[in-house]
Amino acid sequence: MIKILPIICVLGFLFPCQGDANLDGSANVLDVVLIVQSAINASELTDGSFDNSDINNDDTIDVLDIVLVIDIILIGDFECNETHLDLSLDWEFAEDLSYFDSEQLNNIMDEMSNLTYLEGVVVIHNGKIVSEDYYNGSSINQTFNIWSITKSFTSTLIGQAIDQGYISSQYLTLNNLLPVDFPGQPYLYNISLHNLLSMSSGYADGFGYPYWINATTTQLAWMPYTFPGFFFYNNSACHLNSHVLFHSTGMTPYEFANINLFSYLGIEEPNWLDGYLNINDGSASLELRLRDMVKLGQLYLQDGWSGQEKILSSEWIDEATSLKVETMSSIPGYGYLWWLPPGEGYMAIGYGGQYIAIYPERGLVIGTHSAFNGDQNYQSQLLNYIHNDIAPIFNNE
Repeated sequence: MIKILPIICVLGFLFPCQGDANLDGSANVLDVVLIVQSAINASELTDGSFDNSDINNDDTIDVLDIVLVIDIILIGDFECNETHLDLSLDWEFAEDLSYFDSEQLNNIMDEMSNLTYLEGVVVIHNGKIVSEDYYNGSSINQTFNIWSITKSFTSTLIGQAIDQGYISSQYLTLNNLLPVDFPGQPYLYNISLHNLLSMSSGYADGFGYPYWINATTTQLAWMPYTFPGFFFYNNSACHLNSHVLFHSTGMTPYEFANINLFSYLGIEEPNWLDGYLNINDGSASLELRLRDMVKLGQLYLQDGWSGQEKILSSEWIDEATSLKVETMSSIPGYGYLWWLPPGEGYMAIGYGGQYIAIYPERGLVIGTHSAFNGDQNYQSQLLNYIHNDIAPIFNNE
């Protein structure tokens, strides 16, 4: 059976790539074989495969289409223009699950349903949902605090601010980015935005949840400190990223995201806790549906594109998801507010078992939503299901 992978353009319609019957991104001799087989009724092409093969758009695949695809190949116009899923639209379900071991995936999902705190799982492959389930009274439309997955949204907003020139570089020291009341804080000359983004600021975590949101910029800047360069997971220091964004753009994170991010992901008026100067929590407290949360992962998978709009640079995606500091933990690497698990991929992780796991070489995004809990054993089990059981089902193709 032919693998069906329709490509969606910005308006949400099927965007044909002429001659590409097998949907591999180009027209070649393999496509000629499939089109000939369809023309003589030896096989059936459907959906995107049919649209790409019906080159003269007469709703029939026949000898004229065979001639036209050969002509496309001979003149060298056989590479398809790259298109990207419009993430402002609702997710679609994959109709054909025959190209991977869907029975194995279903068995894993059945096992996961017994996890105490699990409330939702969604698996997205090649831009379409291939599995989705909700448990313990949760549903598609439930919004929830995504906890520290908020950090990866914050990283994205900082990246966009750098892309747009509001911030010249993540290597600027904080004395260039934060207005601090007299007397000036000398430590700001020693640490950079890079340190805030990589949890290597050297600050102590001066405030508990959610009280860092009410701290002034000066109070955050004057938290106890040692020296930068080593990993220390720190919510209060991470919230300084929101202050950097505010003082650099003149907008709160919410305002900046509404213009530059949320609308492109189909996220409408989310709740996001704020405090001092209405600056939103840079470390936690953004509330989303699971389906909306995982769109951030798909945005990174699509190299910053949503439909025909590139809203985040490839350079930032590479920077944010590459190793900046070692954590000395079971998830050994950390980028710019993204976790780097062993082997492959990268993750946004929130307290209690909120995950966005992205596997670029597999075209795969996995998201989970969990009830509030502090059970480390549960969170480890859930991570194992995601990274070691679900991800390997999908081949590196």
